[in-house]
Amino acid sequence: MKMPRVSFIIPTMNSERTLERCLQSIRMQDYPDIEIIVVDGGSTDRSLEIARKYADRVLVQPGPLGLARARGARLATGGILGILDSDIYLPHKDWLANAVSSLLGRPRAAILWPVNVPPADASHTARAYFALWEYRLRRGRNPVPGGNILVRKKAYDEVGGIDPRLHFGEDYDLTLKILRRGYTYIVYPDPIIHDTMHSLRQYTRKQFWGARSLSIAKQDIISTTVSWNPETLSLAKAGVKHLWQFIASIPLGIRRYKDPLIIVYSPLMMAIRAFVYGFYSLRIMRSKK
Repeated sequence: MKMPRVSFIIPTMNSERTLERCLQSIRMQDYPDIEIIVVDGGSTDRSLEIARKYADRVLVQPGPLGLARARGARLATGGILGILDSDIYLPHKDWLANAVSSLLGRPRAAILWPVNVPPADASHTARAYFALWEYRLRRGRNPVPGGNILVRKKAYDEVGGIDPRLHFGEDYDLTLKILRRGYTYIVYPDPIIHDTMHSLRQYTRKQFWGARSLSIAKQDIISTTVSWNPETLSLAKAGVKHLWQFIASIPLGIRRYKDPLIIVYSPLMMAIRAFVYGFYSLRIMRSKK
């Protein structure tokens, strides 16, 4: 069976800490046809220099994250798109070939959603974060796939692709559109490494970024733990919903990562998220008066 070209679309913004390892892990794949498109949002570090060493195309596209991903996808020539963040590492050289074979073996599956795990030397924050991620995946009723996926280009095009106006939640928006089209997805158990949330400071910064993006766009956050056909949640409801998920994920995280400090970090992260989303919810309520 001829394996289709896989086009990786990777947005960057001051990503020099992780980008080289990300791109190296793609180039090391034992796979016959790979295309890498890096779309930079205006980095001031070495991201562009690193990208040019490995990518087939390097674009500069300021603006929303959705615009960067959408522009890269428009130029992609592969039958499968790898929509990855710049802090993702493929774990071994056979990962892509195995993943594509799994996707091709399921004709109605348009999305392959890999399990995400932190690096071996991950921070306490990252371990608590991915314990929550795994809890949602295990306990959610048909959770909606998010970012860091392989997706059939045909299905991507059928739904109009990623909304270029969105700066947050653009990945959930895409996968929801594809699922509503009648396609299914695969949760792929061979995990990819997600090198993120290396400190409480970074986690807090991302919470502010996400909540602010949602409030500006007047979007509802999409819940990844509700039954399909998915409901949408306001910022306030989303914050409340995630509180109990943080608590419930603590035992799983301690077992998985052998890190008792998760019992400290999960409540801290829970409190940060509640404060940030509560703050922006109040701003939205006041703006509507």
